[in-house]
Amino acid sequence: MSDFASPNDAPPSGPLCGSEPYVVGIDAGGTHTRCALATLDGTVVGEGRGPGANPNSGGDPEKALGEALSEAMSGVDPSAVRGGVFGIAGAGAAGRPVLVSASQRAWEKLGIAGQPEVFTDIAINFASGTTAASGIVVFAGTGAGAAVIRDGEIVARADAYGYLLGDEGSAVWIGRQGVKAALAAMDGRGPETLLADLVPEALLGREAALGLRPRSLVLAGSGQAPTGFGRPAPPATGLPQAILKEVYGAPPAALGKVGPVVSEAASLGDEVALRIVYEAADSLLLDVDAIMPALGDPDSPVVMAGSVLSGGMVAELVRAGLRERFSREPCAAGDGAAGAARMAIRRLSAA
Repeated sequence: MSDFASPNDAPPSGPLCGSEPYVVGIDAGGTHTRCALATLDGTVVGEGRGPGANPNSGGDPEKALGEALSEAMSGVDPSAVRGGVFGIAGAGAAGRPVLVSASQRAWEKLGIAGQPEVFTDIAINFASGTTAASGIVVFAGTGAGAAVIRDGEIVARADAYGYLLGDEGSAVWIGRQGVKAALAAMDGRGPETLLADLVPEALLGREAALGLRPRSLVLAGSGQAPTGFGRPAPPATGLPQAILKEVYGAPPAALGKVGPVVSEAASLGDEVALRIVYEAADSLLLDVDAIMPALGDPDSPVVMAGSVLSGGMVAELVRAGLRERFSREPCAAGDGAAGAARMAIRRLSAA
């Protein structure tokens, strides 16, 4: 054997080689699951994605967690993983046993020793926006509500009860209100609104929505009539029924895609859409008011999290309301998976 190794024989270099220890952080919501693999100094060196993991929104938690975890850990020796924190929507007391079990199975399938710690995604939202151990998080994504967090645990919570019983101000709630307003405008129960045009296009696509509109609506609207306009007009019930089929045939979380068109209509001054937007913001601020007595330290940070609060009219209204209540600027949530990884590092250090 030669005393001189060829450069081609050298082991590959890079952060994923060798036995450097890692932690895993997962942020799993109703529509997406994201995983971060990080070194113990908090540097994210691997990322993975999967579908939504909340079973209340139609997700398969074991599959979603496994996909994201497997992608993030590609090329990593499982024995190098020292711990993990999974923040999962629906992991409150009611859904916790199912999600803890799904998390453990996904963990074991990759050959990782021990078990991940499972928290609600609410706690992870807070950790993604601040290094403080305690404070308030108000969130509006697929779900919505507010909570007081203390050392990773929820000590007080308002709403976040799911799409059937709450989540007022969430993307799904805003989308549902938008669809209801559009249907009411179509059948004459409600006032005219831009949502009668925008919602069908968001759900069905522009061409499909235009083709299903009654002839009178096509002539009166801004869209062009479809090819073959001389044929008999579709029945007036065609468009509402197509909307119903689309909505009821998809998971509840899919209603969230209507949220942006409600915001668009509100920005154009549509009164119906504006009413939905203002009600969403008022609901989220009411959540904050309900939990403030449990905060303790009034100087604790306040974190805004979720897609609805990342920008747009609802976010600005909520931000203004929080400034009024706390006399300071709220923090913006960051990357949830990276926040979960930082939380895993803190808990590993404290063990």
